Amino acid sequence: MAQELLARLDALREQINAASESERAELFEHLDEIVLTLESSGTTVPVWARQRLADRIDESVEAQFDNMPF
Repeated sequence: MAQELLARLDALREQINAASESERAELFEHLDEIVLTLESSGTTVPVWARQRLADRIDESVEAQFDNMPF
């Protein structure tokens, strides 16, 4: 099962790279689900997957402050 999920991660990585911004939201949800499943089974999650999720959170937080008056 872990090998299947890791293969799905690789495919998802390509989809995310090719997706439009609106399509990425759904793909990131799938990425998050796969990462959580791998973690819960004790499988090592590739660094790039963790980094993409962390970057997405950072972008979301930064977007909240873009329109905030000083």
